[in-house]
Amino acid sequence: MFRRADKSDRVGGMGDPKAFHPPGRAPAMDEPEPCAYAHDVAEERFDDVDGDTWRCPHDRHADTEYCVFHQPICALPDRDLSAELIGEAVVEGVESDSVDRNRFFGAVVPGLDLEYVTVDGETTHPIDFRESWMLGPVECYNCRFENVVRFDGTVFESRAVFEDGIFAASASFTETSFRGPVTFNLTAFQRWADLKDATFRDEASFRGAIFERGLFGVGIEFRDAADFMNARFDSVANFYDAAFEHGGLFSSATFRGDAKFTACDLGAPVAVGTNFVDDPSLTESELPYHEGVIPETCLVVSSTRCVGDLQLAEASPESRILVADAELRGDVELRDMEVRAEGSITVDFRNVDTVSGTIEMTDQHAFDFSGCVLGDVRLDGVDAADPALKSFCFENAVFDGFDFGAYRSLFDRLTWQLHGDEMSPSERENTYLRAKNGAIEVGANTAAREFHFRELLNRGRSHRRSAFGPTGPGEPASSDSRLRHARKWITNQVLRYTCGYGERPGRVVYASIGVIFAYTLAYVLSGVDLTYEGPLAALAFSFQSFSALVLGIPEVSTPGLGVLVASEAFIGPFFVALFVFAITQSVGR
Repeated sequence: MFRRADKSDRVGGMGDPKAFHPPGRAPAMDEPEPCAYAHDVAEERFDDVDGDTWRCPHDRHADTEYCVFHQPICALPDRDLSAELIGEAVVEGVESDSVDRNRFFGAVVPGLDLEYVTVDGETTHPIDFRESWMLGPVECYNCRFENVVRFDGTVFESRAVFEDGIFAASASFTETSFRGPVTFNLTAFQRWADLKDATFRDEASFRGAIFERGLFGVGIEFRDAADFMNARFDSVANFYDAAFEHGGLFSSATFRGDAKFTACDLGAPVAVGTNFVDDPSLTESELPYHEGVIPETCLVVSSTRCVGDLQLAEASPESRILVADAELRGDVELRDMEVRAEGSITVDFRNVDTVSGTIEMTDQHAFDFSGCVLGDVRLDGVDAADPALKSFCFENAVFDGFDFGAYRSLFDRLTWQLHGDEMSPSERENTYLRAKNGAIEVGANTAAREFHFRELLNRGRSHRRSAFGPTGPGEPASSDSRLRHARKWITNQVLRYTCGYGERPGRVVYASIGVIFAYTLAYVLSGVDLTYEGPLAALAFSFQSFSALVLGIPEVSTPGLGVLVASEAFIGPFFVALFVFAITQSVGR
């Protein structure tokens, strides 16, 4: 921490003209005396500085013992110091040819004004404000820093504006405390940006910011809005062990490397930054925006493009994680998550292209894969968890490489059902069609059989709705159309109950037995003489008639009985053909 110099830090005591000058050289009468401030640099933060004490090289201000950067707080109102004066002094120090004048350790200033300024020093040494105290606003709008900038351990008491600026070299804000709102909108970090263990007590807005060499945000703490809308991360974005007390907003962001949210603490609801002058309204967007927040959501990574991996392992979400309408070229790592809220949370992958990687199943997670492309996903914890049907939504999902066979026990528990109650029959049909094609692609025959059955089942329901249901607004009721759909529905139902659309060979047997018994009853009620005698005569006669293709047509006594026997003999071969078809398709699966 910074401290004021005491007598033990001074050579010759207070007011000695030789104080702080190299031994053997007395200062000239017109040479300004250096500041009397000394800063303890024995800590690890200053491991690049020689010795245990750094002495300020800047000139004293007016008739005081200290420079403009180290005046006593109580004296600031009387010393004619302003943010503009501090900014001019910074530029003057950086542009000097003295290496040490780039350092402003322990500065206590009323503010800093570097608007529309290019800070480009004669040396390549950092512009160093480590362990400083910015009491007033920091206005660095449209400022370009050519040197490395270090604000490690600095406290910003008021607002800090670095909007539309450029950090041409690396920028370090490790363990920095921002107590007012912070704006880095449209700022370009052309080298490494280090925000390790920084604390943002008010809202932090990084809209449209560009991180060309990566962001190191390990342990960073956002106590208000963390708004990274439209930000671009050309390298890794590392938020390991970060705390987002009011969620994180990364809508329309671009991650060209990994997006690491590992072990993050994610609070809800997501707060949206408000200190952006051209703040676009989210009212008409697809996000559920309402009065400055996105309710029931703790992380928004929607409409983003992530070339690397999206890592959410060991995160602690309080509410929904929204990754909708995103392009994920890397893998998703979603495991060991500890849900902070009661009940379950939803991880929303709607309309994502493509979801692959590792996803852990637990009783506290629900997943929405509607409209997404589900690729090579590894599901962990399938046997340990007891997921219900409401835990999944696969509406209009495309399965491209997903291995249904590896998770047969899971889908058995779900009865192979992929749809929700709100889906229309036609939407369900398309969902199961895509699932069937995906299962065939990976050779999951059991899954393909189940999905094919449900595809045709919902096709029949769609025909029934078109034939007998109410028409939509503006759709005239066509009798021809209704009749056509009614015929298709009847055909569909016959195939459903007789052979299970070719996927249930057992149904053919049951349907055949039903036909035989139905004709047996007809023969009994007709009261005609049969070839056979005894209590089972009618059953035996019906069985022979059904199998007439093999056993031959039995003798009949009346023309009416002949017609009845001929009809059963006509139906029997169809059931034999259905059974052969169903058993062949089942074996082929």
